[in-house]
Amino acid sequence: MELQKVSLRKIGDYTIRRCKREDMPLVISINLTSLPEHYSDLFFEEILNELPEAFLVAEKDGIVVGYIMCRIEYGSSILRKLRLARKGHIISVAVLEEHRRKGLGQGLVEEASQALKNRNCSEIYLEVRVSNSEAIRLYEKLGFKVVSRLRWYYRDGEDAYMMAKAL
Repeated sequence: MELQKVSLRKIGDYTIRRCKREDMPLVISINLTSLPEHYSDLFFEEILNELPEAFLVAEKDGIVVGYIMCRIEYGSSILRKLRLARKGHIISVAVLEEHRRKGLGQGLVEEASQALKNRNCSEIYLEVRVSNSEAIRLYEKLGFKVVSRLRWYYRDGEDAYMMAKAL
């Protein structure tokens, strides 16, 4: 697919672009080394097939160093009581430690948010560990608000904040 080769954004020496199938081993490796929450290889493939425009990678010198994957869900609005919504869900975002604090996380979230908005999502949400203050600050900077605390959300028993914003 020719669209997958198109750079969405440059951030210094880094490029944000759509994920390609051949990127998947590196994406999965980044997930395994950067986050305690892991998904099956099949799950990554399903998300890429389902919504390729919101499954993005950050790369430097042709090497993938970060990713974001999202999906679209339908149901009760997180932000507006008693309404139905088409919601974008940021399932996972990670950047290798040596490439953090360079604007990649922000760029990935902004580009994925735009892709979800282009697919007529009215809001976007994510879950984040309550202990991940750096990520929480980034999401707040991007306009996300804590809407609830999810008790015992993670396998290790840690709570999560559900954060959301209107698109």
